[in-house]
Amino acid sequence: MSLIEDCLRNYRFIAIDTEFPGCLRQTSPHATDDERYNDMSFSVDRTKLIQLGLTLFDINGRIGGTWEINFSDFGVDDARNEKSIEFLRRNGLDLRKIREEGIGIEGFFSEMFWILKKTRNITWVTFHGYYDIAYLLKCFTGEALPFTSERFSKAVARILGSVYDLKVMAGRYQGLSCRLGLESLAHELGLNRVGTAHHAGSDSELTARVFAKMAKICNNVQDSEGLVYGLGYRVISDRLKQKQHMIHVMMTGPPPPPFPLLRPMFVPGFPRFGGFVLMPRVSMS
Repeated sequence: MSLIEDCLRNYRFIAIDTEFPGCLRQTSPHATDDERYNDMSFSVDRTKLIQLGLTLFDINGRIGGTWEINFSDFGVDDARNEKSIEFLRRNGLDLRKIREEGIGIEGFFSEMFWILKKTRNITWVTFHGYYDIAYLLKCFTGEALPFTSERFSKAVARILGSVYDLKVMAGRYQGLSCRLGLESLAHELGLNRVGTAHHAGSDSELTARVFAKMAKICNNVQDSEGLVYGLGYRVISDRLKQKQHMIHVMMTGPPPPPFPLLRPMFVPGFPRFGGFVLMPRVSMS
């Protein structure tokens, strides 16, 4: 943890990826925002995180470090999607070793929370990060997810702050598409993976480099801040609030000055009748 804390002094972007026991509900492609959120929160609240990947980097793409954290909490009797578990095994995750040698979720996130409290202007970067962000929120708060997606977006803004989702960014950039997976998106940008796919550390490292590359070639990357693929409400961080306020002021002009307080009349130094001079009325008849 001390290495992460030291690294955060110079690298304020954190790319994340998670590995978890899969979705307990299948969501229809035509689901509403509320249905998507209910299915997601149902799964996240009932399952335990297996692996977290963190890559700290700066806006120029310089990487300070990558960490892959294995958690011991996921047991043989815990809720899971068996197809997802088999997929993780096929891609090289040794779940028994992770359980025996991993660390506890609560201890890690408690310590990580206080490290982040001392660090300002953190930006979180994900790829298709709805579930990733949800697990972070659940683990940092130790509570079930909020009841609605609107409350969820506000809680994410309060706990995490600024977030980006590469899947949204790819959909807004001409020549790319939100249909691309992380590997395909990296290939389009001329980037190669380091490590093994579907391992959280490797995925987070590739996510960091893809974001840095897109930040260089895309105009107005900041316009994608707070937009998470699948989430119907934008995550409005304090930074985004300030930006929106500045845009509003530029379009409408500064607010008028407050109405001046009047001094009470008929006190020494105050002109009679508010400074108006009363002239006698002259009759023209």
